[in-house]
Amino acid sequence: MKISIKALLLSLFTLISSAALGGQLTVSPLIMKMPPLQANATYKLKNGSSQDGFYQIQLFAWEQGDDGESRLLQQDDLIITPPVTLIPANGEQLVRVIQKAPQPSDIEKSYRLVISEVPDTESDQGANLKVLLRMSLPLFVGTPELSHSLSAFFQDGALRIRNTGTAHARLSDAYWQARNKNKKFVIKEGLVGYVLPGRELRIPIKATPADGSVAFFSASISGIPFTLLVEESPK
Repeated sequence: MKISIKALLLSLFTLISSAALGGQLTVSPLIMKMPPLQANATYKLKNGSSQDGFYQIQLFAWEQGDDGESRLLQQDDLIITPPVTLIPANGEQLVRVIQKAPQPSDIEKSYRLVISEVPDTESDQGANLKVLLRMSLPLFVGTPELSHSLSAFFQDGALRIRNTGTAHARLSDAYWQARNKNKKFVIKEGLVGYVLPGRELRIPIKATPADGSVAFFSASISGIPFTLLVEESPK
């Protein structure tokens, strides 16, 4: 079943800093990586507020469709416990992720942990539960031996980064690079997005350098610089 609440989708796909949820809730780790045979893993949630906080915690499968858009799906591979928790002011809570049936996999699996702060009392609006704050963090299940394999091409006003590998790539600080490599044209600073295995990330380009002036796309993958030749069409 696809999660289709527009407000949820709009808020989920930017990695939020450790001072998340308006500085009230911090979560560690921000990016979870679990080996496929590991039975469980743990998050630490800390409420830095002077008031108690009530939180709903959910885990969704994370996919990128053929249109390049991210989607959250119901899943039963992983269990989150507790699914709801009241964290006292300046208190902490351990949240455990449990794999129901750990087994080897030759491709990385992608999930999103969604944490929502909600009122701990019933609203006058009844079922229209008001979400006070929300954050989303990526969780990956796979071995260190899995890796990405990227290619780049420009089509229909978007730079498309294709991943034919077996693990995700996290892109940041993207720019065009001139053929002689002595000029850079910034595309986006900071986090650009993720390319999941077997999928594409589409980066809309508002303005491109003159034809023939660039040949390369450069960015960082988890802080490591890389450069791709921009193909004329997808292969």
